[in-house]
Amino acid sequence: MEENGKIVTQQYKGLETQFVQLSQQVTQMSQQQRTTDFQLGQLTTTVGNMQNKGKFPSTTEPNPKEHCKAIELRSGTKYQGPQLPSEDDIEEETAKIEQEKEKDEVEGIEEDEEIEPN
Repeated sequence: MEENGKIVTQQYKGLETQFVQLSQQVTQMSQQQRTTDFQLGQLTTTVGNMQNKGKFPSTTEPNPKEHCKAIELRSGTKYQGPQLPSEDDIEEETAKIEQEKEKDEVEGIEEDEEIEPN
């Protein structure tokens, strides 16, 4: 009986060793799978960029700086952007355009009066 106990113990230790080795192999395969997935993603992106060379992408990339308010050049100069016209400026411009239209209409009527059919 004692020999049977030793044999069972040896078999158990052998199975335990095989289980540890199998567990290590599964861990290695899992790591390789993650690496392969990452590389496949990079390859897909690269191929996609090559096919769309000279074209706009089908999906847009979000701006990482959502609320970019100013531009600063390397020299330190800041660009504030175009100055928006005030309401007074808009009203003045509108009034000038209307005056020009009225003037053109009046001149058009005067030209029509000068040309009379025979």
